Amino acid sequence: MTRRLTRRDALAAAGAVALGSLAGCSGAGREPRFWNDPPSLDVERVSREFDEPFPDPPRLVPVDVAPAVESVFADRVDRLLSPIPEPLTAATLPNGEIREQIETERAAARDALPSSAASLPPLRIAERYATARGHAATAVGTWAAVTVEGEPTAVAADIGTVRQRASETLEELPGPAADPAAGAAVYGPIERWYDESLRRTLVGGNARPADQANPLRTGDAVGDVERVQSYVEAGRYLRDRYRASIDDPVSVAEPLRREAKRVGAEIGDRLRALHGEEADRLRSNPGTEAFLDDRSVPRDAPSVSLLSTALYRTFEDLRFDPVPVDDYEPDHPATALTQTLLARVRFRGLDAVASRIENGEAMFPDGPDAVGAARDAAIGAATTLAGSENPLDRWLATRFLPSFAEPDEALAADERSARSAVDAYTGYRWIETVAAEARTVTGSVAGSFDP
Repeated sequence: MTRRLTRRDALAAAGAVALGSLAGCSGAGREPRFWNDPPSLDVERVSREFDEPFPDPPRLVPVDVAPAVESVFADRVDRLLSPIPEPLTAATLPNGEIREQIETERAAARDALPSSAASLPPLRIAERYATARGHAATAVGTWAAVTVEGEPTAVAADIGTVRQRASETLEELPGPAADPAAGAAVYGPIERWYDESLRRTLVGGNARPADQANPLRTGDAVGDVERVQSYVEAGRYLRDRYRASIDDPVSVAEPLRREAKRVGAEIGDRLRALHGEEADRLRSNPGTEAFLDDRSVPRDAPSVSLLSTALYRTFEDLRFDPVPVDDYEPDHPATALTQTLLARVRFRGLDAVASRIENGEAMFPDGPDAVGAARDAAIGAATTLAGSENPLDRWLATRFLPSFAEPDEALAADERSARSAVDAYTGYRWIETVAAEARTVTGSVAGSFDP
């Protein structure tokens, strides 16, 4: 989608902000606010529940997790929890805060375990077991910190050992794949497990269980180490099983790195157009006005609020994600391509919303049924991605599908308002928008991979 790339002069913009502040203080010249006099919406007639569920997460790794392997992971959870008395009473552990953490984490571990009837894709199964093991280790690590019968550092592997295992596994990725697009979808999430673990989870003053004086923090640290260890085991298993399933494997690291750089250059160009003279701060949020040459709706209209929220989330991720803008070269090709792809799609979505705002669209539903219709459209767009033959479409679907949870929960809440219903409506509109924009980007990437 092509948009005008005009940028207001920085001094003029600064002057407008100053004048706006003065006007706000004086009460004169104040811009009309959308929610001071919104259109009517019969909130009671907006559906609370919908017949059509959003689609299940698509399969990215085309292999199954063997039942024997699942049993090993489930057994690890049981063995971790076995030292904790059940029920855990105040007579056994008088400190209510510590007892509550142990009980809460024990329950969370059991809830996270996939049920025997669950039909989940392999990556989701691995994530569920990692979550369950993390909660279980937090519970027993907390228990071990307050009883003479246990030793917190003995619950999980040593943090240095786990860091080394994660690092070694990460260095071997991405492995051979059926083709570059499949390699990005398979290895991108696995690389991300280890990259985030090494950069965030297993660093800092709270990472080492032995260094914690507070039993609650001790338990948290033990749980983090166990969760990463679970990812190490699951990632190696899925990597090896996927490699063995490929008839004609090809090396994908260089094609992924090259394509991430190409798409990153497109993002860099868009960022420079948005920032103008402030191009030295490319990854900083330029604000909604940078996307708008004209705005014919009030500042707090639902569409403007949607643009602001999506903009914040896009740039918050852009600050930390390995997107190759300018001279930056990410270390891990599959993660780089997938996260760069996501950023590119989001920017196209932001531009699409901005164009609608310029055309006067406030995104207030024209009736109660419009909210359900927006949800149906979002489901249709997400379902198309999830069922696509392009693995990159399916990977993006795994990122968009969780976005249904927030608007669905808002509509199902006991107390609803026009604003909460409209926020849900714009949430569905955003899912539809980015899912529709995705096909253009993924098609371009897939075409670049073709010989």
